Amino acid sequence: MTLKEARDLLALPAVATRREISRAYRRAARRWHPDRAPEGREEEYRARMQQVNAAYQRLQEFVENYHFRLEDAETGEDLAEWWQDRFYTGVWGRPPQQNQASTDKDAETDSAAVKKRKG
Repeated sequence: MTLKEARDLLALPAVATRREISRAYRRAARRWHPDRAPEGREEEYRARMQQVNAAYQRLQEFVENYHFRLEDAETGEDLAEWWQDRFYTGVWGRPPQQNQASTDKDAETDSAAVKKRKG
């Protein structure tokens, strides 16, 4: 079942929130549940309810699997770094990059000072 078929079956617009999807499913389930079928139409209602369930499951899978990736697959460029390079809002621009060796050295100095104070 395609997304368009699922949306059409649940009478959803092209863009819908999770809440709207759930409401549409409940509405369709109340209408097509086999226990509410008139006499002689149970099979029709059962088949329609299976379609409604499949449509809801398809939409739920799409919503769960849809997410944004932080790294562009084509260029390998880190989008967070790209954003900071172009739109950093600091007063003096982007902070200078610290190399790992100086950061480790500062951490060792800080831990030695803490140990010295404790005792």
